[in-house]
Amino acid sequence: MSQARHYISLACALFFVSLFSGLLIRDYLRRRRHPPAQRAAERTELEARILRPDWAFYERHLQRPAPVALRELYADHDLVTDGGLKYGKGDALSTFNPLAESELIDTRELLGFDIIAFATSDCGDPIYLRPGIAEPDTVFITYHDTNETKVFAESVAVMLETLRQSNREG
Repeated sequence: MSQARHYISLACALFFVSLFSGLLIRDYLRRRRHPPAQRAAERTELEARILRPDWAFYERHLQRPAPVALRELYADHDLVTDGGLKYGKGDALSTFNPLAESELIDTRELLGFDIIAFATSDCGDPIYLRPGIAEPDTVFITYHDTNETKVFAESVAVMLETLRQSNREG
């Protein structure tokens, strides 16, 4: 019986060593394909696009003026280019997104309209305003794994205030 335990222990050890080695190799290959300098340049380009919102296109998409609080958010360069922001208790935003035609997401079949996600959750879920002349400025999130849509914030103004409160230093 002790020899069987020895073989099981040896098999477990080999499994974990193989797993660890595989993770090291994967990480090495990922860094080689996407070196830090390349990732930094991509982030710099993304931030430049975030800081140049195409308000005319976005308002045509919304079919109404952009909320003042959304304009205020994009005017706060430090906040809108910060990654990994906390949001309330337990939620987080991965990034804000450029407001441009290239960012239009084809969700017509799923939601009945296309969206421009002005932010993305830490899980990759789009955060957006519904287009429409009579739509309020309620902020929605659609979960990519279940396609369930929920209210993320009562308005962009409430979202902005929550972001600022959740990410205050000190």
